[in-house]
Amino acid sequence: MIFTDLDGTLLNHHDYNFTQALPALEKIRQRQIPLIINSSKTYAEIKDIRTQMNNNWAFSVENGAAIILPNGKLSGDNNNLQKIILGRPQAEILDLLQNLRSQHGFSFKGFSDLSSRELMTETGLTEIQAKQAKQRLASEPLKWLDGVEKLTLFKRCLTAQGMQLIEGGRFLHVMGQNDKSTATAWILNAFGQQIKTIAIGDSQNDKKMLEQADFAAVIRKPDGSYLQLNKKPEQVIYSQHPAPLGWQEVIDQLLAKLNTGESNE
Repeated sequence: MIFTDLDGTLLNHHDYNFTQALPALEKIRQRQIPLIINSSKTYAEIKDIRTQMNNNWAFSVENGAAIILPNGKLSGDNNNLQKIILGRPQAEILDLLQNLRSQHGFSFKGFSDLSSRELMTETGLTEIQAKQAKQRLASEPLKWLDGVEKLTLFKRCLTAQGMQLIEGGRFLHVMGQNDKSTATAWILNAFGQQIKTIAIGDSQNDKKMLEQADFAAVIRKPDGSYLQLNKKPEQVIYSQHPAPLGWQEVIDQLLAKLNTGESNE
């Protein structure tokens, strides 16, 4: 079972294109290997991306804040997608953020503060994509506009309320005590306890998911740097290229490992 991040991992960091990874996606589809998207993106965004990729597997949204099951199963069509919230509901998060901003004068802009047009300017998303990114179930991405000391206080305030702040590729994400590894564990517990797992990512919010898997693939960032993992060297592959070519590259290597039986070592 493969768990993959999207932005900067399978999708190009700048234009969200995945054309260069199409051969790898087809190989996975032919082998009927479950490809579980596990991303900071929203339900509305990933639902469309799954359709473009011809992917019918379960997926996780907003950094493990919710699991989406097709017809309550591991795979199926988009007609009946069941949402299971693992984190804190969006309304509670927005209420808390407003209270903290009023009490401490924190300066930040969350997705809920931005119009679709402003979010388009900030991210390069199309109007449809920006509207989809604002439709959140259990998290709030934000751009921090204050100093480091205020950010430290902000994190402490969130922790005191049972919340957390996670660093993503572009934004900070306010959410409950969940992450991508929470969603991975939930899916494995429900559908794949005895299965080998591969996780692919590039950012700090992928770290726990990558360290949890049997094999991890780290995608090179556009600046040439790599996320560092606490994992045995033989369990990690580093791509030579950024996304999406890097994703194609590591899938080829991982499938070769499986073919030669190296995964059983």
